[in-house]
Amino acid sequence: MNVPRAHRGPALAALAAVAALAGCATPAYEVNWNRLRTGMSRDDVQGLLGQPSSRHLPKPNEDGTPPAPGRGERWQYGDTLSSFATGAVFPEEADERSWRVFFGNDGTVSGFRAPEWAEGKQAKDP
Repeated sequence: MNVPRAHRGPALAALAAVAALAGCATPAYEVNWNRLRTGMSRDDVQGLLGQPSSRHLPKPNEDGTPPAPGRGERWQYGDTLSSFATGAVFPEEADERSWRVFFGNDGTVSGFRAPEWAEGKQAKDP
């Protein structure tokens, strides 16, 4: 693209403004959260909410048997440095500051929880 030198400043400013606005877009997990349902597959969840920011697989029991029924994988969305640090220290605990999706042993959604500050938010259609 060949932009005359006199127009480069405003063009760069406009490009920076568009990039800043794109960074402020509401994440898909917040927009689509109220569309999440128990029984959905991992593919359904990923299609609806996008890639999780972290995933947790429960450890087997001390005797090597699988975890208790219903204690499958956990996906978290909206993790921050603080919630990543908490997850590293307490991996079995779901961080209350993140959006959490719980899967049962069958690989489908068994439950989900929004952070306390977001509970009651309505889904926003794009």
